[in-house]
Amino acid sequence: MATSATIAPAALSIDPGTAATLTVSVLNDTLLVESFELSAVGGAAVWTRIEPATLTIYPGQTETATVTVLAPRLPEAVVGQVALGVRARAVEQPDVSVVAEALLTVNPFTETEAELLPRIAHGRGRKRVRVAIDNRGNVPLVAQVAGQSDDRLGLSTPTPDVAVDPGHTEFVDIDLRPVKRVWRGDQVTHQFSVLLSPVDTDEPFVLPGSYVQERVFPKWLWKLLLALLLLLLALLALWFFVLKPTIESAARDAVEEPLAQANDKSDAAAQQADSAAQKANDALEAVGETPEPVEPVSTSTTSDVDIRFELADVPGGDPDESDRWTVPANSVLRITDVVISNPRGDFGTLTIENRDVAAPIFTTGLENFRDIDFHFVTPLQLVAGDELFTTLDCARIAPPVSGPARTECGASVLITARVVTSTG
Repeated sequence: MATSATIAPAALSIDPGTAATLTVSVLNDTLLVESFELSAVGGAAVWTRIEPATLTIYPGQTETATVTVLAPRLPEAVVGQVALGVRARAVEQPDVSVVAEALLTVNPFTETEAELLPRIAHGRGRKRVRVAIDNRGNVPLVAQVAGQSDDRLGLSTPTPDVAVDPGHTEFVDIDLRPVKRVWRGDQVTHQFSVLLSPVDTDEPFVLPGSYVQERVFPKWLWKLLLALLLLLLALLALWFFVLKPTIESAARDAVEEPLAQANDKSDAAAQQADSAAQKANDALEAVGETPEPVEPVSTSTTSDVDIRFELADVPGGDPDESDRWTVPANSVLRITDVVISNPRGDFGTLTIENRDVAAPIFTTGLENFRDIDFHFVTPLQLVAGDELFTTLDCARIAPPVSGPARTECGASVLITARVVTSTG
């Protein structure tokens, strides 16, 4: 003996948003009075309600239940065939179960909404507005976009044909171009409309709008220009007649005396050096020896450098190491500023290192900052031959705010320093 179940009708077309009713019949072909629990299975199960959900059936008897299917009037109700099954499972004999099957066909429907953004636009010349087209049906929407306006306002769109997938929104740009500019006087209001014509309907969507064309030169502009001109004349008069003579006089007084003293000392030192050199040469020539050449005085030059390192590392791998910046011969690198950027908020460890030093110069966790800078009153110093570099060990990539997910952490380091080179 076997229990059987049937559903009628076995094939049915349904309109999203409209309930459809089927009947399921269950035959108890066992020797016991049995209760059967009914549940929906298949692709249409989430749209289905069964009443009653449990049937108590005597041996050899058949009982029926009502199956109500309500596909939502949403894009998720995809056009096409979807399977519906009703499973009847015996309560006392769980091994006894049967499934009745039906094939449902979801019919297409269209539902479109459109909005002009903004409906009232303001500007002095060319202005761009947008039409938001929302396809809330379950079939693709293909439409044409056109505009109407008077002869004082030009209207065009770069995308006159638009296709919108179910459940999606597309934006179409509309360019408004006044024929003439309003240089002065009152503002001018232009009325226009945008027509959205779906290919499968006769009635287009009409979206009215207004473009308020304002004067190019606002009324307060001339007063502002006059006020700026008067302020500029006042500043020029203050500079030429008060500030400049005072500054020049103070600068001359501050420089003249120290400069004269420095010149006097320099002349005296030069005379003493010449006299001493002459006496030394005379003494050497008197004993028949040749004077040794004078050793040049040691001097140094200083230049500013910016050292930038860009790093990218994947989680779980070996740390990414940057290129190495080598301190030139006869030079000292004095680091004054370090700026570290972690723009995307990744997690990991960033290290600034010197090849000849066992401990790193600086180590920090990326999760502690997005941008951070350090300024050193006493510069960090590297000597000739030292190699400056950075490493990045990525622990976790921060999720993106928008766009596709990234596959690696990213950070950058900017080091500002001075290179002091000794010569002679």
